[in-house]
Amino acid sequence: MGRTSVALLWAGAIGYASVIFVLSSQPVPAPAEETVALLGDKVLHALEYGGFSVLLSLAIATVPSEPIASRAAGIAFVAAVLYAASDEFHQTLVPGRQGDVADLAADAVGAFLGAVILQAWRWRSDGKEPVSETSPRKPLAPP
Repeated sequence: MGRTSVALLWAGAIGYASVIFVLSSQPVPAPAEETVALLGDKVLHALEYGGFSVLLSLAIATVPSEPIASRAAGIAFVAAVLYAASDEFHQTLVPGRQGDVADLAADAVGAFLGAVILQAWRWRSDGKEPVSETSPRKPLAPP
């Protein structure tokens, strides 16, 4: 994977975390309340951290260390849950917001599902046969 791709994956994960922080720093606006009522607060938390876990896992998988890269989904899950815990604490400092253990649990469920789905997709795609003679999944013939 090229440097640009690696940088984009890390920028995406860090940018996503930054958006979470910025949104958590603001009192809940009226439009957000309508969305929460429609989808449910815990579902939104799970979706938010599921996406974060996926992006973080993709970025961690680019690390040149095989032991780290091979455990990217698990590391991303733990990191996402720790970030969620810090976010819930951060919300206790924001007027109009409160930290909530139930929100943290929903964040953890979302992070877990994101990591599991991404890892399952990786396992599935690793075992696939090449789709053509020019497929990137086709093993190289010895010289």
